[in-house]
Amino acid sequence: MASFAQKTIQGTVKDNTGEPLIGVSIVSGSTGGTVTDLNGDFTLTNVNDGAILKFSYVGYKKQSVKVGNQTKFNIVMQSDDKTLDELVVVGYGVMKKRDLTGSISSIKSSDLEKVASANAMQAMQAKIPGLDITQSDGQAGGGLNMTLRGTRSILAQNGPLVLVDGVQYGSTIDISPDNIESIEVLKDASSTAIYGSRGANGVIIITTKHGKAGKTKVNLNVYNSFNSPTSTPTSMYGDAEMNRLIDKANYIADKTSGKWGTSNATAQQVTAGYKLEDGTLTYSIYEDKSYTNWGDLILKNSASQNYDLAVSGGNEKTNFNVSLGAMYDNGLMDQDKLSRYNGKVNIDHKINNMFKIGGSLMFSYKDNDKANSGVFSQAMKMTTITHAYLSDGSINAAPNPWYTAHSNPLLDMVDGRFQHNIETTRFFGNAYIEFTPFKGLMFRSLFNADRSDARDGLYQDYESTTRYQTPHTDYISSKKYNTTSLTWDNTINYNTNFGGSKSSLTALVGHELLQSVYESTNIFGDAGTTHYYESSFYDLSKITSPTIRNEYTKKSMLSFFSRVNYSYDSKYLATLSLRADGASQLAEGHKWGYFPSAAVGWRITEEKFMAGTKSWLDNLKLRLSWGLSGNSAIDPYQTLSTLNSSSIYYNFAGNDVAGKIPSHMGNPDLKWEKTSSFDVGFDFGFLNNRINGSVDMYFSKTNDLLFYKSAPTSSVFPSVISNIGKTKGSGIELQLNTLVIDSKNFSWNINWSYSHMSDKITELTDDINKYETGINHSARIVGERVNTYIDYETYGTWAVGEFANYIANHKFYDSNGNEVAASYPSGYGDPGTLKIADSNNDGKLSSDDRKVYNADPENLLGMNNTFTYKNFSLSVQLMARLGGYIPYAMNNRLDYETANWGGGCTDYWTYTNQNAKFPSPGADKSIYTTYGSSLLYEKADFLKIKDITLSYSLPKTWISKIGLSNARIYGSLKNFFTFSHIDNFDPEAGGDFSFPLAKQAVIGINLEF
Repeated sequence: MASFAQKTIQGTVKDNTGEPLIGVSIVSGSTGGTVTDLNGDFTLTNVNDGAILKFSYVGYKKQSVKVGNQTKFNIVMQSDDKTLDELVVVGYGVMKKRDLTGSISSIKSSDLEKVASANAMQAMQAKIPGLDITQSDGQAGGGLNMTLRGTRSILAQNGPLVLVDGVQYGSTIDISPDNIESIEVLKDASSTAIYGSRGANGVIIITTKHGKAGKTKVNLNVYNSFNSPTSTPTSMYGDAEMNRLIDKANYIADKTSGKWGTSNATAQQVTAGYKLEDGTLTYSIYEDKSYTNWGDLILKNSASQNYDLAVSGGNEKTNFNVSLGAMYDNGLMDQDKLSRYNGKVNIDHKINNMFKIGGSLMFSYKDNDKANSGVFSQAMKMTTITHAYLSDGSINAAPNPWYTAHSNPLLDMVDGRFQHNIETTRFFGNAYIEFTPFKGLMFRSLFNADRSDARDGLYQDYESTTRYQTPHTDYISSKKYNTTSLTWDNTINYNTNFGGSKSSLTALVGHELLQSVYESTNIFGDAGTTHYYESSFYDLSKITSPTIRNEYTKKSMLSFFSRVNYSYDSKYLATLSLRADGASQLAEGHKWGYFPSAAVGWRITEEKFMAGTKSWLDNLKLRLSWGLSGNSAIDPYQTLSTLNSSSIYYNFAGNDVAGKIPSHMGNPDLKWEKTSSFDVGFDFGFLNNRINGSVDMYFSKTNDLLFYKSAPTSSVFPSVISNIGKTKGSGIELQLNTLVIDSKNFSWNINWSYSHMSDKITELTDDINKYETGINHSARIVGERVNTYIDYETYGTWAVGEFANYIANHKFYDSNGNEVAASYPSGYGDPGTLKIADSNNDGKLSSDDRKVYNADPENLLGMNNTFTYKNFSLSVQLMARLGGYIPYAMNNRLDYETANWGGGCTDYWTYTNQNAKFPSPGADKSIYTTYGSSLLYEKADFLKIKDITLSYSLPKTWISKIGLSNARIYGSLKNFFTFSHIDNFDPEAGGDFSFPLAKQAVIGINLEF
């Protein structure tokens, strides 16, 4: 009976230096638990002698102590270097980091918490080697571009597979970073092959937070972000624009007279006869300098808010985590804002030693108002020698006296004239059961349902910016669409050490069923010339002749997979896996694909001959892996030939008969793209792991690429998509963690990441070595990187008399080496026109003279510094993206008669500046029209101080009096400092400037109760 006697126990918990530990979790079976106070003391009531006390604390080894007849306890906890023993999520399971044989990088919640961001993926920038993340615009709720280990597909997507709690989620991550426990990035094929046809582009696994046994915790995170434009393109303003108009007039006069440099036009002459609608003379605007800065009128400062509240806790049987979140993100333009609301519930319950059940449910609601993507671009075209508003205060609808077809970009700012709203709801939930009949064997079954519904509505008034001039009618569109995805996973895991031998084995077999259904209805059309500000896109009856389009797709996949992990003496490691995927979208005979992988590891530091290195070498492991993974890039029904939905009428015997024309030529032989990859890597740790990291080198080959193949001449189609292309890739990756200083009050930690990557097209089709897409000069060329541009190269402008000397003193040769006469196009060589490289020196400008510009970077570098001094912490995140070119659209903003020029185009030709980058504004535009795109390409290199965060954790002696266990206040500067070759532009945006990127000043607070 004594063992069941209840009593009160007390104790103190300290670290191995004798300092008391505050907040240590102590759990005592069904009686619940407690945490240590400011002095490291604890008290538990109603404890029996047979109870087991379990002590846990972040950074320290767990301890279990039997109560027995003691009532006083003095516990000393030992620090725990978890670098090798921490658990890493892999496909359909977890493993200790020391046992990994593949290339996997991990980000923990503590790393995400250092960066205030509404998008968890953005917090990963410059932290994972091989992972290239960029933000292409500053739109509210704007997405990110992601690739892992370069580009391998030509027509298919190259983004990684993103999973949340083991289930495919998609690339739009609307989960608060505060809800994430860890993010694992699976990079080599031996890690991704377990995902078969979906794994070739890498896999990102997001694991959300679950409750833990112990005291219930409440966490609150609130921050405010103050947003403003940064690195924003400009157009020529005021006097600079007027000087351009004067220089244009001088050029034309000089060319006519043949007396270069003698003309002297004035501002009054070039503006003579031009005035605004209210009679204001453009010359008077020049005189009083009342210019219009369109960028300042369109872009504005804004503020965003984020709120996250989480409650978690539990006991040894039941754990829970409940969270709520709200985000209000305002962009840099009117009508650009996003409201997002999140809710998540995770529950895990252990029924007994054999059965465990649980589930999670996530809900998100988004209300997204989107600004017109063309408004800022339109503003950059506008003359600044004008007024945005007329003298009566009304909008100057056509403010360009030189070109009245230009509509005022402010027309969209009138309430109601432009309304674009996307409303989305999403339920993402699962339930699981685990059955463990005996130690080492576990069956797990998980069912997940993912349902999203959206409505995309658009109303453009006939007096909005886009439709004011033409067609001058309202436009209404409403698209409703939904996606339902179901996932059912069944796995059996078995692990054994064969009765305590040096060998250990973990085996996995599984089955997975995926099904996805997409439906949409889109109704759109013109709606006359009435203001429908109130009914907007909701009242579709206002459409004069509505067009209705419906879409339905369904696809399913059945998979079987297995994996075996073997370890001998914790030194020799091996992993084998195999997956078989059967897909509904493939034709008979090609539905199944098979994806094997193999990997080995050798923990060299465990060898006897390494005994002399124990004092300084903590870990050295060699990894070798190979695997085959796929890219599920084939859309439903793509193997079938289809007809156009529109009717074509034919006349038979005087009667019109409706018919259809083919729209797509099917190919029943389509199959998955497949990537074979080899990886060799080293993991290392020195000086008690103060220096640790990994280095990887990889080589990959992708076969059966989807690409266009010429169709037979008897076909009505010029080409058909087939599996015919090939690419290859290689790269080096380095992850390095260095604890530079570690003293009692001060520490300095640096995390480095570096990637060098290269990819190349090795084969296209039918002896074709070059394919030009016809879109923005992009091309696919054998022997070059996958993403390239091909265009002419410019090297300045022609000076007066220079072209004549060039022709007189230069010899030209054809491809056979025969001397030929020059035959350049008419107007080429005139003073002030572009000088284009004749790279093959044949005396003419042809497609053979064009240059290849690589579009992707070659090197990625990240450096994350964390300084701590007592309760202060400072983190500084740098990132660099080196190599490649971007087509910078402002370099091509040289509209000769109609519009303003880019603000960065001031280095144009004049008689006193003949070696200029840009042509004269008065030169014949024919040469620019044909070859002006050669000005686009700028080096994309940039270095950013991406984030600076200073935080202060309030002393626990202060906050404990009001029931808080932790309180942290912080401030951040995000995207404030960018260094690149381009003035007033951030190359991370990729050349487009529709929505300039923002810099953010953030203040926030974290509270834990």
